[in-house]
Amino acid sequence: MTPPTFRWSEWRRAVPVCRFGRLVSAAIAHLAVRRQKTLMPIEAIRNKTPAQVRDCVAGFAPRYIQDWKDWLAASSEARPEFFGRILRKWQATRPSAMRRLRKEAQHEGPFLDDLLKEAEEPLRALTGLDVTTIAKRTVKQNEALNKLWSTFSQLRTRGDGSCVGITKAVLLLTDGRIGPAFDSRVRKGLGVAPPDTCAEWLQALEEVGEDIAAFERAHGAITGVVPACFAGLACGRLYDMTLGPR
Repeated sequence: MTPPTFRWSEWRRAVPVCRFGRLVSAAIAHLAVRRQKTLMPIEAIRNKTPAQVRDCVAGFAPRYIQDWKDWLAASSEARPEFFGRILRKWQATRPSAMRRLRKEAQHEGPFLDDLLKEAEEPLRALTGLDVTTIAKRTVKQNEALNKLWSTFSQLRTRGDGSCVGITKAVLLLTDGRIGPAFDSRVRKGLGVAPPDTCAEWLQALEEVGEDIAAFERAHGAITGVVPACFAGLACGRLYDMTLGPR
């Protein structure tokens, strides 16, 4: 039987416990019960052939492919407007209205500009991190991901945000490094429930990273098996495309 791994999610829970003058890590107890609490392994692509993954990516809905091209080509000055436009098209806050830029808003703050400003520092902390390395994130990067979850939980003008809007925002703002977006179709492909907390989202992303790693151990880099026109996209985006709308 393969021994359980002790990834970042376990170390995060490790807190010193004093007993008879000695420090005992609570992570040991957590590790012992992790199998009862963890997600089932995500196996969306690991058992697919390279041809099957290529076909999945090639079959992604063309109407969303152009959105992504527009996003990557947009200047830093134009991105706030594109961010709002694309997320509204992607129905990121359905059925609620989404916050708009200050110049076009008819609602009280915070405005979309405010959320994007709030996200700048966390996004800088995530430079170089993607879904395949998320299990090895630093404490600072973990704090940044939690901050992004909190920030984009405010996307709706009323009520708390859902994982759909939050993860679509993060997918965009990391240029596809941290994905997929957790809409209903993708969640069905992953076999997971909607994450209600940042911790649940990050655990699912760790499992996605392992799914990609398992595929790549067998077949090489995922970027090498997808259609050439998509080979330059980040892993999180490619994974999203294997499961997303047709």
